[in-house]
Amino acid sequence: MNKISIKLLSVLAIILFVAVIPVVVFATNENLSVVSTTTTDADENEKTEYIIYIKDYTDKKFKYALSNNANPEVMDLVYINSITDLGENQVAFIDAETYDKLFNQNQTIYMWAKDENENLILNGIQLDLTKSFSKEEIDSVESITKRISVDIADTEEATDATEPVREEDVDGVRETAKVGYVKITDNEDATYYYQRVKTADSTEFATLMDLAEKINNEYDALDMYEKVQLGEEFYNLYSKLVEEANWQEVENMTIGQPEQSVAGDEYVVLLKMVDGDQEVVDAQFLTAYDDYKPNVVKEQVVTQETTRLPITYDSIALIVVLAVIVIALVVVFIRMKKVSKKDEEK
Repeated sequence: MNKISIKLLSVLAIILFVAVIPVVVFATNENLSVVSTTTTDADENEKTEYIIYIKDYTDKKFKYALSNNANPEVMDLVYINSITDLGENQVAFIDAETYDKLFNQNQTIYMWAKDENENLILNGIQLDLTKSFSKEEIDSVESITKRISVDIADTEEATDATEPVREEDVDGVRETAKVGYVKITDNEDATYYYQRVKTADSTEFATLMDLAEKINNEYDALDMYEKVQLGEEFYNLYSKLVEEANWQEVENMTIGQPEQSVAGDEYVVLLKMVDGDQEVVDAQFLTAYDDYKPNVVKEQVVTQETTRLPITYDSIALIVVLAVIVIALVVVFIRMKKVSKKDEEK
């Protein structure tokens, strides 16, 4: 047997050996939404607990098992029935005691789950509780656009007499346009800062606005697994953009759309209120519009006219009197003419 044949057999043996060895790949938090909550016990000690939502099973009962062993014997897994949270969602729950037991010395933890018919729905999913989304962060997402009080005008119907306007010359005529704006109506004694970014100029800000619109339009209809997924994606991006923001001070409590904007342009407006030691950060979403009201200029036509007396009731009376006088003169003239003719005949 030559050297080439020996090498070929060796390669085939290695391939066969690898093929028969089971390869276990554990996905971290796959199809799971993990929420952390912090509570304080009677001794003022803080403890963290974890609520786990399984995709497509927030409204279905299931049972789950946890282990530090990635490949336990089936009989070694102890399954626990799911419980309901305050929103009546079915969840797996890890209390502080279970956490201390399973995560002692930073051991890895794995999760299995079955439906009510004993079908396996999770198979050794690795849990990473450091990637949990806290209850405080969920509340933060749900309060976006509500932390700093504002009035927003980005449609014609939303405008009022105090709104900003933009003026420009169009063919020599001064035109006035109503424009969109964010007007702060919160604490007048505070100092406000903003960053206004056109979504067409930034992929990240465009994504933030898309996520905000989805939260605004679809959030209530989502199940808790989906709410956590969406909220976490929005929160992480929002926090990054706030941290990187280039703040400018707000003047006259109003942020208008840029001069060069056109109707339909979309803007994300990050806001920050500073009042002593208190700092509040928020975001608003503005769509630009132009509501032009053309100024009508009447063309002045110069014509030559004869001078007229003003038409009044007095002038009408004078005309009547004048007509009577003329008629009387005509009658007198005719009579005189007749008298003159008779004299001639004599």
